[in-house]
Amino acid sequence: MSALSWQRLTLVGLVALALVWLLTAGLWSSGATPPHVPWSAPAIALVAAACALWFGWQVRRFLTGKKPDLSALRAARTAVFAQACAYGGAVLTGAYGGYALGLLDDWSHGPRREVIISALIAAAAGLLLVIAGVVAEHWCKHSDEDDDRGEATPA
Repeated sequence: MSALSWQRLTLVGLVALALVWLLTAGLWSSGATPPHVPWSAPAIALVAAACALWFGWQVRRFLTGKKPDLSALRAARTAVFAQACAYGGAVLTGAYGGYALGLLDDWSHGPRREVIISALIAAAAGLLLVIAGVVAEHWCKHSDEDDDRGEATPA
């Protein structure tokens, strides 16, 4: 399993932003009504971010010797979950950011402004999910003294 990189996360987010922005701009310019962003989208992203941080903190305690009863399999699953959160958060941030960007021309229209604001809130929650995933994945790394490269490897 390779470690997360900001370049890949940024690329994933930018691709999602571009695709959703193009789709949104095309649909709404033809007269379609934009659907509201569900309130559950940012809520679920924040719950997933909290879970990633909690699980990552448990692995960090395991690696420092403060929680010896944690299994190595759970630590590996936590690292995978953290990476999934980071990539999922990048997609959410890009998609909801692109949605807001596609509707930005209608900012003066009250109901569309509410949709834009809710999309920006969901994009911010996605960004928090990215940050939580990166932090949790960082906590799941340990440095092997036997490793010749001297790099930290995922648990």
